[in-house]
Amino acid sequence: MSANLKRGCGILLIASVVLLSILALLPDADVDHDAGYTSSELSIRETVDENVTSTSYVNPDGVITDAIDMGYATVSRMRDDSGRVVEERYLDANGNPVERYGDYYGISYEYNSENVVIRYLGADKQPMMLGAGYSTIVRTLVDGKATDDLYYDLNMQPVQCTGGYYGLHRKYDEQGLNCAITYLDENRQPVICTSGYAVKTYLRDSEGTVIGERYFDAEENPVKSSLGQYGELYQRDEQGRISQITYLGADGNPTPTNAGYTVMKRTYHRDGTADTDMYFDADGNPMVLSKGQHGIKRSGNVNLLLDKNGHVMLCVDNILNGFPFMVVISGCVICLLILLLPKKMSIFLTAAYVVFILYETLMFRETGDARTNFVLFSYADRFLTEQSVRVGVINNIWLFAPLGAGLYRIIQKKWVLLVPFLMSVAIETTQYTTGLGIAEFDDVFGNSVGGWIGVLTAWMWLSWRKSSMDEQKTEEKKGEEKKRWQKLGSFLIEKVIEKAWYIVLLTISTVYLVSNRFAIEKLDDASLISTVFIIWVILLVLPLFSELEFLGVKVKKEVKKAVEKSNEEVKASINNLQQLVSQIQVSNSVAPQFTINGGSLPSEERIDNLIKEIHLLNAQNTDRQADQQDKADVPTSNLELFKMRYGIEIRIREALELIGYSGKTRTSLMQATYYLNQQGVLDSTSTDLIIQMLRIANRGVHGEIISQKYMDFASQAYPQIIDGLDNCKDLIKKMT
Repeated sequence: MSANLKRGCGILLIASVVLLSILALLPDADVDHDAGYTSSELSIRETVDENVTSTSYVNPDGVITDAIDMGYATVSRMRDDSGRVVEERYLDANGNPVERYGDYYGISYEYNSENVVIRYLGADKQPMMLGAGYSTIVRTLVDGKATDDLYYDLNMQPVQCTGGYYGLHRKYDEQGLNCAITYLDENRQPVICTSGYAVKTYLRDSEGTVIGERYFDAEENPVKSSLGQYGELYQRDEQGRISQITYLGADGNPTPTNAGYTVMKRTYHRDGTADTDMYFDADGNPMVLSKGQHGIKRSGNVNLLLDKNGHVMLCVDNILNGFPFMVVISGCVICLLILLLPKKMSIFLTAAYVVFILYETLMFRETGDARTNFVLFSYADRFLTEQSVRVGVINNIWLFAPLGAGLYRIIQKKWVLLVPFLMSVAIETTQYTTGLGIAEFDDVFGNSVGGWIGVLTAWMWLSWRKSSMDEQKTEEKKGEEKKRWQKLGSFLIEKVIEKAWYIVLLTISTVYLVSNRFAIEKLDDASLISTVFIIWVILLVLPLFSELEFLGVKVKKEVKKAVEKSNEEVKASINNLQQLVSQIQVSNSVAPQFTINGGSLPSEERIDNLIKEIHLLNAQNTDRQADQQDKADVPTSNLELFKMRYGIEIRIREALELIGYSGKTRTSLMQATYYLNQQGVLDSTSTDLIIQMLRIANRGVHGEIISQKYMDFASQAYPQIIDGLDNCKDLIKKMT
């Protein structure tokens, strides 16, 4: 396979990954959690058809309606001859199966002498696996009370649920109320669950309502849960929902969690789903957490950070959470910067990005107990149906893409492919040993794929640059049509890079506003969307003005040249020049010297002696001198070429002095021209014209007769060359 074909396939692959990532992150349909009726606002209608009883919620108009807090409009229960429910199905207002709690569509019950087998059903009425990791519960009944629950898969094999246990045992007090739960392993022995405890006991008030929990190990010693608490106390709202949690220490007194807060207050939507969580200390003062937030707001499938007043914060995390495919765009932009910046700047940016990865994966998280998920592609069954799963997978991929690009940009070795994998393994191992997260094979796979995408991107970029330089050296052999296409492509790339900041900002703000178009009516609030809207309007009108003045600050369109080439690039160019200079022969001249045939200049003393000899010869051979002068007449065309060459040489020398050329080396005009082009200060068209002009002028200076066609070319090209060199000097002055 040819290099061009490989690069073409690579470009197609990366473009496909970017497109699919953005499509995968498109938000799910918005759900208004406050619209509709709750079950308490509806009446109940019950119908019986033989052994099937249907219980429906009915609105004031007598129409069957979805109860937003229940998740269905009708529950249909089938009973056996003893009146026991053997199956129940959940239906919407139109009588179609509806998914309850985002997990199952129905439940079947099979009764035995000592237990009941509970199976969860899909829309097709067949047993299904729950998100919790099991399909069936075998529940033991003692005196009508559920004592033991054991979990099984679709094949009735014992299975460990996501909580880290295979079953549980309930204990009851003298009043017949459940007072404790013990979690069991596959041998029905107490086991520490993923929350950090083996036994959970309940605290109840005089009416039997649960008002708290305490946590213990298998030996009934107090033990920490995942947040660092030994227990919790609850306060409830009018609907019986937990509205406040106070976290307890081993002594039963309030204690801060690992995150630093002691009290969490929660509000709910009308459908019963959590709306906001706010964090406080033991005295009720707002607490600030690791990312500067005082609380969180659940918006769809994402969490937005709140300030102490409960308002959405304007911060990077909220932008990334509220605008999921911002991660993909950010990854692409960072990869582009790593590839376009000088190598030293790329090294710095890559190192900074490694720190960012460690911060996102380790530094801001709270410690807990070790948690693992060693099932590869464990989220595959939910990838297409749940945006939150897709966001997690895509984020894992694009988090490591800039890392791969930076590593290959710096090192350019195949073994770089191993680094993203090894780094991900190290992060997941750290998460496991410190309890800073869940160690997952899926994370390692996603991170590795992302790193390889970055490596592929950098390889394609560097190979394209190398081939472009090779093509530049042999461009005389190419046809004019191909040259024009190359110049057009370079021009377009330069323009895109030049306006990259504007294009990125306009794209981000436009997509954000489109995705939040239903909230446009809230623009009068001091919210994130209003801020983005203002920025968007400014970006739209910005191209209409060459100069703007706002509060004494001027913005000019003419700064595009300064944006295109930064001061850091100039410094890098000077360093490269110094490295080039160190490899070239040293001269005693103070100004830059350009050689034609080599050789050093005679000394001034030697010149004085030669002039004396010339005067003696002139006095002796006056007639011959005149004759020789006639024969030495120089053609007008050759003189013009000399003037042109001299004008070019003067300006190239001035450009080199401006860029920091030491002036102690000897090189040719052509080498100097190529160098200015490589540093990005002399455009390709001017470079080509100078090289061709020098080839013609050098022959004319050496006495060769130059045809009229070449002279016509030189006359037309010289003004363009001078303009190009003058622009080159102006650009260097701006950058320095």
